Amino acid sequence: MPSPRHFFVMLVLAAYPMLTTAQQPPAPQNVAILIYDGVYLLDFTGPMEIFSDVQTGDTARVFNVYTVGPTANAIRCHTGLRCTPAYSIADSPQPDILVVPGGERDLATTHPAVGEWIRSAAAKAHIVMSVCTGAFILAELGMLDGLEATTWYGAAGNLRKRYPAIRVCEGRRFTDNGKVITTAGISAGIDGALHVVERLLGKETAERTAKFVEYAGPTK
Repeated sequence: MPSPRHFFVMLVLAAYPMLTTAQQPPAPQNVAILIYDGVYLLDFTGPMEIFSDVQTGDTARVFNVYTVGPTANAIRCHTGLRCTPAYSIADSPQPDILVVPGGERDLATTHPAVGEWIRSAAAKAHIVMSVCTGAFILAELGMLDGLEATTWYGAAGNLRKRYPAIRVCEGRRFTDNGKVITTAGISAGIDGALHVVERLLGKETAERTAKFVEYAGPTK
């Protein structure tokens, strides 16, 4: 018959797998950022910076951030800078958060395969966020019908005219419909990403992240 001490050791060893499993941090959430020829640079690098540098107060990685292109080939941003995506739409991991930046408003129709990938990835994602004229890409796929949406101020009127089922909100940095978030022009993608961080991780983490990148928000 085992001694009380031996019995206690056996209980601890039996519980050890459960203890170690409970101590494991949750797996990072996948953040896929679509890039393509003509994409606006800050549209995608702004959110990328925020999600990559989120400040939780510990060393655990919260987000796995990566770019996705129509193919594995390098794309040319609107500035002329060439960027090579980490994945193509053919081999991209399923995102938990999908970011669709602006640049080519008719991307979903001129590149049907990209449009289908957005639709498929968005169906399983927890959050879909457009930046700037990326709202037109989601709108063309019917993903903004009946929702509030914003975009670059110079394109808001055109968005309202082309897609009357959308409630276009001018003068707002972002709109939050739950799963679908839209942001205004270019730098507003930073605000949208910080909003997602606040939703998922709390206001304190979002504020620490904004401080880390020294972003004080838009000037008035």
